[in-house]
Amino acid sequence: MSKGSGIQAVEFALRILEYVAHCQTSVGVSELARAFDTTKSRIHRHLQTLVSAGYLIRNEDTERYSVSARLVALGQAVSESFGLATAARDVARSLRDSLGHAVAISQPEPDGNRILLLMPSRSNIDISVKPGSLLPYNSSAQGKVCLAFGDPVKLQEVCSQTLIERTPHTITDPDRLRAEVEQVRRRRWAVAPNEAMIGLNALAAPIFDALGAYVGSVAITDSVQFIPEEPTREQIDRVLEAAEKVSANLGYREPVRHIAGLEGRG
Repeated sequence: MSKGSGIQAVEFALRILEYVAHCQTSVGVSELARAFDTTKSRIHRHLQTLVSAGYLIRNEDTERYSVSARLVALGQAVSESFGLATAARDVARSLRDSLGHAVAISQPEPDGNRILLLMPSRSNIDISVKPGSLLPYNSSAQGKVCLAFGDPVKLQEVCSQTLIERTPHTITDPDRLRAEVEQVRRRRWAVAPNEAMIGLNALAAPIFDALGAYVGSVAITDSVQFIPEEPTREQIDRVLEAAEKVSANLGYREPVRHIAGLEGRG
């Protein structure tokens, strides 16, 4: 086996491992062959390697494969040493330097979104939220992103409660909140101009982990003078790009639908 084909084989085996992990259930050889557009014999060869290495287990009765306890333990160990703030720090700094606005990284909690990391703006007058602050779901860009991409039950829960009005611009009508969350889901970003505090706005985008689950958001915050209700194209693109980079740092990849171009002799 040449060096190039050896690398292809390793890459293909890792893609199979990722696919099985994303499925969160057992997977058969035929399903994998269809997903990767290749032969069952080729898939079976790589599955044997992954089972031998201890990262997959094979159910002898169903002949289906699932992740092993060893892989779960490995993922947990990595997660404990590589949290969201660590994965986002350099990206947040780069985003702050490119646009000048304060950058906040947050993660969801039962009552809102907690600010884990803040990169202060370069301005002499800094308008931002403090690290550790808990942002409400209905009056923050981060909260709307969480309702759009997090657990669907949370949206139902929030809309069933009284929505607290923090300014005259805060969304307090459940139907209006649902409509805005649906818009956020379509465009993948959210704003909240004057909704938490008059004069303040934020632009936020979602962060996903290795299994595609929503784990937090990246946002720029500043005066509405500098982040308008309809942000500039550059602001939107930079925030979306930052969210994608943090997600990639956490191991996120677009879910496998149909993979072509992997026809090497792995």
